[in-house]
Amino acid sequence: MALEDQALLLIVRHLNTPEDEHLSTAVENWRAQAPGNETYYREVCKLWQASSAASVLRDIDVATAVARLEEKMSPLPGAVPGMYAAYEAGAARSRRKRWAWSAAAAVAALLAVAGGYRLTRKGTVKMLTRATHQLRDSLQLSDGSTVYLDVNTTLAYPEKFVADNRNIVLENGDAFFKIAQDSMRPFTVTMDRTAVKVLGTSFNIHKDTTHIAVDVKTGRVMFLSDNQPMAVLNAGTIARYNLQTDSIITYSNQNQNSDAWLTGELRFVDEPLKKVFGKLEDHYHVQIDLDTNLSNLGKLNATFNNNSLEEVIKLLEQTYPIRIEQQGDRLIVKNK
Repeated sequence: MALEDQALLLIVRHLNTPEDEHLSTAVENWRAQAPGNETYYREVCKLWQASSAASVLRDIDVATAVARLEEKMSPLPGAVPGMYAAYEAGAARSRRKRWAWSAAAAVAALLAVAGGYRLTRKGTVKMLTRATHQLRDSLQLSDGSTVYLDVNTTLAYPEKFVADNRNIVLENGDAFFKIAQDSMRPFTVTMDRTAVKVLGTSFNIHKDTTHIAVDVKTGRVMFLSDNQPMAVLNAGTIARYNLQTDSIITYSNQNQNSDAWLTGELRFVDEPLKKVFGKLEDHYHVQIDLDTNLSNLGKLNATFNNNSLEEVIKLLEQTYPIRIEQQGDRLIVKNK
């Protein structure tokens, strides 16, 4: 197998099985060998997440494959020495001709290894939409996966997954996913210019007009965006993507309580009071005004399990020298 084939297939196997640490290490080492390798890696990642439905290998139309691939990828001079030389039929062919046949070969290799993810195929899959408005809801997908939806959340999904993919779209809101294991068909959640790809795990996604946050509870997921390197997230990790600046950060999910809307549980470990009140605002849908300096009052270690707002207020007043006045949906925190 040519060097360029090895690199391509290595990347695809890594994308298909991100939990394989040996593959992850091999890809990281290859990316570090040359600047062109990193560029090529990012282009393959773009291609990997580009479509929401695919054709199987036997259905490949080479001309269509070339056209679609050229839309997603640009020529990569120097990416891997001799990257496309194996497909050159004659020295007289133009550079563009060489790239076109190389693109078709790359598509075929991707489909052969990954189960056919990159060529969009027009089909008759019936798409459904679930919008929750003011009531939470849940649904079971045709593969056995379960999705829990918070209020004001919209999800688009197929009535039945086709044979070679499991792709849905989160349009906005909060959703918790419990994905049925299927090593042959990665599960993909698409959101604007980003996507989350998994094999079988559980995670929470929040999406609004400014950012997307992915909080992994069990297993491991891949977070993909148009212009950023792929991020592999383990359990206990959050990725936060800024839709306005096209930037991503990752951090521990301790004290984040991203799925508190579903579990009813709020956990705080050495959490500053100012941040505690910020999370109480989100969870109980109230406005909290701080009429005192809380920085010298220490941190909170507590777990609230389906407690009412009044119960939380009482505990905080007993623990700290503060009093909390409640005026409808507005709380005012003052010194005692």
